[in-house]
Amino acid sequence: MLSGERLSEAAARLAAALAPGIGFVRPDLGRSLAQRRRAHLDLEAWGRARPPGPALWLHGASAGELLGAAPTIDALRAGRSFALLVTHFSPSGRAALPWLAPDHAGYPPLDTAHATERALKAVAPDLLVFAKLDVWPSLSAAAARAGVPMALVNAVVREGSRRTRPLARRLFRAAYARLDFVGAATRADADRLVALGARPEVVRVTGDAAFDLALRRADRARAPGGAAERLERRLPPRPPGGARLVAGSTWRPDEAALLEALDALGGNRRFDWQVLSAPHAPHEAHVRRLVGICRARGEPVARWADRAAVADLPPHGVVVLDEVGVLAEAYTVGDVAYVGGALGGSGLHNVLEPAAAGIPVLHGPHHDRGDAVALEAAGGGLSLAASELAAGLRDLALASERQRRGGRARAFVEAQAGAAEETARALAALWDRERAPPAP
Repeated sequence: MLSGERLSEAAARLAAALAPGIGFVRPDLGRSLAQRRRAHLDLEAWGRARPPGPALWLHGASAGELLGAAPTIDALRAGRSFALLVTHFSPSGRAALPWLAPDHAGYPPLDTAHATERALKAVAPDLLVFAKLDVWPSLSAAAARAGVPMALVNAVVREGSRRTRPLARRLFRAAYARLDFVGAATRADADRLVALGARPEVVRVTGDAAFDLALRRADRARAPGGAAERLERRLPPRPPGGARLVAGSTWRPDEAALLEALDALGGNRRFDWQVLSAPHAPHEAHVRRLVGICRARGEPVARWADRAAVADLPPHGVVVLDEVGVLAEAYTVGDVAYVGGALGGSGLHNVLEPAAAGIPVLHGPHHDRGDAVALEAAGGGLSLAASELAAGLRDLALASERQRRGGRARAFVEAQAGAAEETARALAALWDRERAPPAP
């Protein structure tokens, strides 16, 4: 039977062989593959140069997974000193690096026995930590052979995840079984992780440190001299008696539905709403298209990068955030949030950042995020079809309703915080257990 390790190795070798063709069609993927092909060499160079002492290797698929692990890393650093290596599969992972302050960062090696064993030997980590769910078969197998303890933190397995399908469970069962500690976000996640192959005795419900991070980002932004003050200085003032809507991580269906909803509010619509629109992937073509649609509809619109145009906007204008990395802070200057991905796209995006900012959170109905369901149950979120958005915005034109739902959103995040400290204690215990000399 084909194992997950062998399948992962075969896929990595095939991707490396096809890299020139892939790079021609998708230059971004081609660059990522090229960097992964030489990643073990970069790691060897860093391993030779780094000072002696303990090291932790943290791996996450992209920025979201790595950012969620940042509070745990900070809590772990409070009690010990170590070198931190961070690897990420997606280029977006670079956005998390300022929050992690790693000693070295880059792509992971190709998931082959040769590349992973060379990298592990060079880096010699005392602990290998995977964030969320991105456990690589060959890397975990090489770590097990080298005697490196492994942990999975902030682990979430959504209902219906591809990892829960029979073939995936057979292929990756051994990788999850190798883990020495698993910190699950909820009891349901813990049960699904055991079904995936994690050993029940190493699985613990710790919560998700993404809640801790969301609170930290919101509070830091609103501190005196923080990002919220800088954003307010650049933005037009709110419409008199009106409100500011921050539409984050949007896709085309989200943007179309929001513009239709605002139009459906009629002549009083411009009461009322100033819009900050942050596309999920603010590529030049997407931004130009969105700006063009707004202009065709008669909406005053400006790109965030054009400071003069933003300053000249009337209060009821649309600002398109064409800069990556400012969305979490933008929620802190908003009055209502709309989070994209659940009307079409790749799935609902982060609802914790706007909730931590203490504002109501709207989103579409097509998603599998447990935190969004819980937020709605707590009264801080609203799941609305495209045809219901206008009514939802009309209700939230009342300041009292915004305050009520925003307060419940913030309280929901605060109630779920604390996972970072608990996860850090568990990692420290695992680390110390593995480093302890054997009993005589």
